[in-house]
Amino acid sequence: MARRKANAGALGLLIILGLVVVSIGKILDAVGPAIVLVICAAAIGGYSWLKISQRKARLAFLRDKYKDEAIVQRIIQRLFWEGQTSEQLIDSLGNPASVDHKMLKTRKREIWKYGRQGVNRYALRITLDEDTVVGWDQKSY
Repeated sequence: MARRKANAGALGLLIILGLVVVSIGKILDAVGPAIVLVICAAAIGGYSWLKISQRKARLAFLRDKYKDEAIVQRIIQRLFWEGQTSEQLIDSLGNPASVDHKMLKTRKREIWKYGRQGVNRYALRITLDEDTVVGWDQKSY
């Protein structure tokens, strides 16, 4: 039964791929390869422009938020460091895959986990005390 489903899925994929190839061939015959190349170049150019404008907007946002170019450059490079705030860490690495919370007698400790590799296995664990990075454990691949 599973084999039939796999074969059916593969056949469906081949049919779709065939339709795409035939469609591209018909478009090339109808408008010529130069037009298709111009359209592809325009799409690539538009995508590049979008990515550049998003990067500029993110830089402007971070510069306005932190008012410190050194911090902004560290965040853009996706770095983490001791003394970094939890907000800066989120701006740098994004939200963690998992968080362990521990309430000690006098302070709050969290372990933020990034790069899930298996059940409770992560490539990076960052320890925060009172929302400030105090250390980390990074596994090498």
